[in-house]
Amino acid sequence: GGTEAEGLGCGKRAESEGKSEEGAEGLFFGGLRLLGGGIPEGHIRKQRGGMAEVKVLFVGPKEAGKTALANFLSDAVQNADNPALAPTRPTVGCRVLEFDRQVKRGNQNVKASVEIWDISGDRAYEGGWAAARHNAIGAVFVYDGDKPGDDKDLDQWHKWFAEPLGLKESQCLVMCHHKGGVSRGFKPPSARSLAKVHAVQTNLEEKGMVIKDEFDKFLAEAVTASIERSEKEEQGIIG
Repeated sequence: GGTEAEGLGCGKRAESEGKSEEGAEGLFFGGLRLLGGGIPEGHIRKQRGGMAEVKVLFVGPKEAGKTALANFLSDAVQNADNPALAPTRPTVGCRVLEFDRQVKRGNQNVKASVEIWDISGDRAYEGGWAAARHNAIGAVFVYDGDKPGDDKDLDQWHKWFAEPLGLKESQCLVMCHHKGGVSRGFKPPSARSLAKVHAVQTNLEEKGMVIKDEFDKFLAEAVTASIERSEKEEQGIIG
């Protein structure tokens, strides 16, 4: 099952949760104190032999459903029988959820150590985004499919998170999320930067397994990118 790293705080909580502020000890980001390389204080990633390490970002406008989807996909939901009813609250800065997943890469099954960074859509925390996105290998863009125009800013989210990381289309996924019980006719997002990115409808009441299958396909691409990056880094050290 998935666990949220040290709860919402992940470490030392800033005096003012509503701000991102730089200090001598690191960057306070909505309750997380991010140290060098965007690592939350108190959060030591376990080194697991033979496992690909994958950090993916969940980004998009406020109240789109990022937290509910992140909880569901990391098996952190409190209401497993009906994940759509599991309670959520506005994310303060960001949350980190860790879990292990076995994904299919070609003809092989690969074990992956996955981190989902569920990032608040509130721009009050924009000062911490550069640290939070550091070293991510994939991004999931979530918008509310029941709210007209909620996809209009996805180009901006792509610019803020995917572009600085140099993510390919295969390392991105778009989720048009429906919080109600019915998925209406699907219209792909209008964002030009995501025109070639795979987009899916998500609905936790009726499409749970479909969501996990699509996410696992995305993870397989992220795992491939992660392995290729590690190999390049090793070659650079050897060279």
